[in-house]
Amino acid sequence: MGIIAIEFTARWQSPVYVGDGPLLTKAISGPADALRHMKSLTHRSGPIYWRAVDLCQHALTNGVHPEISRPHFIAACADADARRSDNE
Repeated sequence: MGIIAIEFTARWQSPVYVGDGPLLTKAISGPADALRHMKSLTHRSGPIYWRAVDLCQHALTNGVHPEISRPHFIAACADADARRSDNE
């Protein structure tokens, strides 16, 4: 059995800023940060969320370039915000 190398230092060219409401104060720098943040989302389900998780995990194992996971992470955050707004 081979060893799977995890690239925890994989970074995006520019961070994604997230937060509550209009205050986007937390910088997400790459797939590892994104995975940690997605665990804190209120809504953690659906194809958009799971695609982002999958691509971030693949970026950490060098399966895809880290930049590929970035727009999917943004979409997952937007989807979670939209679901939260629908439920308020």
